[in-house]
Amino acid sequence: MSPGTVAALSAGSFVFGLALGIGLAAAIDRVPERLPEFRRSRPRLHLGVVMAVTAVGFLLAFLRFGLVWRLPLAWFFIAVMIVIAFIDWELMIIPNKIVLPAAVIGLAASIALDPGRWWVYLVAAVGAALFLFILALIWPGGMGAGDVKLALFMGAVLGTMVIAAMFLAFLFGAVVGLILIAGKLKTRKDAIPFGPYLALGSVLALLYGDWMLGEYLGLLG
Repeated sequence: MSPGTVAALSAGSFVFGLALGIGLAAAIDRVPERLPEFRRSRPRLHLGVVMAVTAVGFLLAFLRFGLVWRLPLAWFFIAVMIVIAFIDWELMIIPNKIVLPAAVIGLAASIALDPGRWWVYLVAAVGAALFLFILALIWPGGMGAGDVKLALFMGAVLGTMVIAAMFLAFLFGAVVGLILIAGKLKTRKDAIPFGPYLALGSVLALLYGDWMLGEYLGLLG
């Protein structure tokens, strides 16, 4: 593609993300589990934040994948992760009606795009969920059922890159947790939602997992 075409499509991806961000913000604010008392006691989610994050994510996805069939799946993955991250951060829940259908759609799309490696996405989805399920048994309160179900979605779309997503999620979670504890904003006994870190790690692994793996292997070599 010519530079002009790339620039036009990049702008289109950004604008599309802005427009979709309006719908995502509305979806986040209207989660059925969100109680009226919560709406009154907490400020509403800023529309601009969701729009900006979605727009940047969609732009980066286009720059990473280009105009190929995997791009719509990447956009879908990013949009779902944004919704889950904000909901879990505010309410500490990951709604089944969002994550479970997303996992099914993500797995079906991944297999359709790469049928020769269908088993990779299936094993990654089950393996990632099983990993967090075991952690939930070992570390009660540290992981929830929602995190386990989110791992299904992660593996279904990311395949082997779910390993990088998990590594990044635990890294970000540990760093932010230490900062919050050091700043006396949280204590070690306070529950901290893990969904946002899983979402962030997943999006970074989707966009830059191959590059990060190459850099890591280069350091080993």
